[in-house]
Amino acid sequence: MRKKLILGVGAVAAIALIASTAFAAVGVNFTSSFSPAKANKSTGVTTNFEASDPAAEQPPIMNKITINFQKGGKYNGSKFPKCNSSTLLSKGPSGCPKGSKIGSGTGVGYAKPVVTDPVAAKLTLFNGGNVINVFVLPDLGPTFVTPCKISSGYNLTCTIPPIKTLPSAPDASVGTVKTKTTALTLKKGKKKTGLVVAPKKCKKSWTTNATFFFATGTQVKSTSTQKCKK
Repeated sequence: MRKKLILGVGAVAAIALIASTAFAAVGVNFTSSFSPAKANKSTGVTTNFEASDPAAEQPPIMNKITINFQKGGKYNGSKFPKCNSSTLLSKGPSGCPKGSKIGSGTGVGYAKPVVTDPVAAKLTLFNGGNVINVFVLPDLGPTFVTPCKISSGYNLTCTIPPIKTLPSAPDASVGTVKTKTTALTLKKGKKKTGLVVAPKKCKKSWTTNATFFFATGTQVKSTSTQKCKK
């Protein structure tokens, strides 16, 4: 009787594990931080995320990201050299004005079943005034630009265009993205202006909230917190 009970419990546990895997939710591991993390100072921003789907070979197609940083910060893109998306698409980064490049990064995408291995990409970030243009150079496939529009000081709404593979095949999906900008300052006379200015106040820590949107209709929310200094 005891042996049957143990076998029964084991079977139920196995079924529960299979069911939980089959219906596991899409997840996004997200982190973001300012450096230096000092209130009201020019700062750089590091943003990383990794999407996953335990029930599939690759994450679903991501088509939009919103990132809301701690209130009180500012992006002064209008005062720095700019490069628009049309220039990037027609001439590439070499066609952009000096000083318009503000950061870099890496990405990993998935295009199964067309491409079995993950596809790495080089990311270069350019100031576009009220937008940050992310130029994507993949190891395989055409280049493209992801525009991240700026609102409410320095919050971002990034629209990811369809990443085409073959005419009859599904679009590629975004898996991992890592980007970093350094603290950039423009000096005019005695006045210094930071491209990104950290929040005006610090109460021990700052919080960044992000929402990731997928073509399936799924939305994943994530939060990142870091310590700060006054």
